Amino acid sequence: MCDSYYLPTEGGVFMGKNSDRNAAEPQAFRIIPRREPAAAVTVGPRSFDIKDAGHALAISCPTWMPGAEMGLNGAGVAIGNEAVFSRFKPAPDGVLGMDFVRAALASASSAQEALEALITLTDRYAQGGVGSFKGKLVYNNTYMITGPDGAFVLETAAKRWAWKQLDAPAAISNSYSLTDDYKRVDVVTRKAIAVVNERMACLDEADAGRLSEKGSWKDYVENKFMSRFSAGDARQRAVLGLLSAATLSGGRASAMNVLRAHAAIDPEHPTKPRNVCDHDQDVMGNPTTASMLVEYKPDGAVLWFTGASYACSNLFKPILLKDGQFTPLWTGYDYAEGSAGGEAYWLARRKAAKHVRRNPMRAEDKAGALAEAQSLVFDAVDALPASPSHEEIIAASMRIGALVAEWDSQEL
Repeated sequence: MCDSYYLPTEGGVFMGKNSDRNAAEPQAFRIIPRREPAAAVTVGPRSFDIKDAGHALAISCPTWMPGAEMGLNGAGVAIGNEAVFSRFKPAPDGVLGMDFVRAALASASSAQEALEALITLTDRYAQGGVGSFKGKLVYNNTYMITGPDGAFVLETAAKRWAWKQLDAPAAISNSYSLTDDYKRVDVVTRKAIAVVNERMACLDEADAGRLSEKGSWKDYVENKFMSRFSAGDARQRAVLGLLSAATLSGGRASAMNVLRAHAAIDPEHPTKPRNVCDHDQDVMGNPTTASMLVEYKPDGAVLWFTGASYACSNLFKPILLKDGQFTPLWTGYDYAEGSAGGEAYWLARRKAAKHVRRNPMRAEDKAGALAEAQSLVFDAVDALPASPSHEEIIAASMRIGALVAEWDSQEL
């Protein structure tokens, strides 16, 4: 099962996400260039009646889907998607949350706009659809949304939704996390658990006019059996513990290591640690098949991605975001939408990881070497000036390409 997190520190602001899906399900990273703005957003065969702002997109998704499980747009807005399970059922023939993610990234110029776009999509279209590579898993969606203007968690259950703004490290997984700390819920849910005097035209649930105490969104919407089965609460607690430690160190490496972590402690059940980087024998047998870290900068961002399963065994490769444009610093990858190159790299890395798949300790044996190689990639990025020349970009790309090739040549 998956995890997304928001990590503001003195050393930088980060948004991270792992995708945990079927072990044989390829995932590719795509860069979609800027487009002319339009009145509607198109995602695969679907058209959504929200504006397309034309932002460039850098997105990751299973190759059989047109949407985005996670991604960053040219305005610096990042979104990660998680499956959740509610007593309010999604539609078997509905729209995948990943399609909503891509539509919101295309539309939004701020985290606030992305929040509003995802709420609009939830209101207007039935969410659901078969989101599994094999079988017929249909689920609701939660979203981690970040941008230069802040961060939000949005949780949905069929046509119902709740959100809050974040001002501290936060994590979401495959269970609902908002209790009575939401800022706002949909109108129907408000009448059930957040009753206010409608005549006072309250703008949100924090305003005057409240008629009763706020109830818990989580208790109201979640399917408790599926929540226990997914271990989402335990995973969230374990990730929050890692974020607390990462906040103290406050650097990019610490933020990245959260996504690579094994045996993270759940404080409520310390004898049952949780892998954040999942392997093939973990919950439901779904390993981590792709990972992404967004590092916000004063003048843009750096997007770090693996393009491969098992974050613990792969280098994160950098893509620069500046002035609304993405510049990959690893050129040994085909970022074009629809190409077979990204899938081919994913398959090759899975084949190379045959010893790691079911044995995280094999990765732990090489953790020091991976950290050293990753630090050299960091050095190549950090050596670039604020406005690098074409020649400087080429030199950095050659250095990073050599480091990735050297790491990928090893047996895992």
